[in-house]
Amino acid sequence: QLVAAGDIDYLVFDYLAETTMAILAAARAKKPEMGYASDFVDSAMRQVLPQVMARGIKVIANAGGIHPQGCADALHALAASMNLAPRIAVVEGDDVSALMATLREEGVRDMFTGEALPLRVSSANAYLGAFPVARALAAGAQIVITGRGVDSAVTLGALIHEFGWTPADHDRLAG
Repeated sequence: QLVAAGDIDYLVFDYLAETTMAILAAARAKKPEMGYASDFVDSAMRQVLPQVMARGIKVIANAGGIHPQGCADALHALAASMNLAPRIAVVEGDDVSALMATLREEGVRDMFTGEALPLRVSSANAYLGAFPVARALAAGAQIVITGRGVDSAVTLGALIHEFGWTPADHDRLAG
């Protein structure tokens, strides 16, 4: 509805929660190409991609889950099937799974329980902020796909880009 009737510059999708991340990790364990919110590609973007491209609307979504590149690959395939070629940026860096063994060796403990970190985890992700989203937009991305970030990052990234806010603009960022 927003794409069809709204006068918008950005269309923002928020797909992730802790439970969602666990579901996506289980999906990727079964099929390595998965691990992202497939309905973002198969439903949401299938419906609006031609109009988004024609109207110059930028899309930002944390639909990448634990496999943001997989989400971008699927979106590229969808776009190609529609004879479209959007510039898609992938924000990476939230997957910290490779650090788990080192953290255990260094004695890092669960912040809530004080227990040792588990030997096996389905995924381990750091919450990224909004500035990587803003940088992707500044580099010319029409669509930005992220993995785990703070809830505000997808919206705040657009505002930072649009208004030129810096990390020192505390009041604007907080607002």
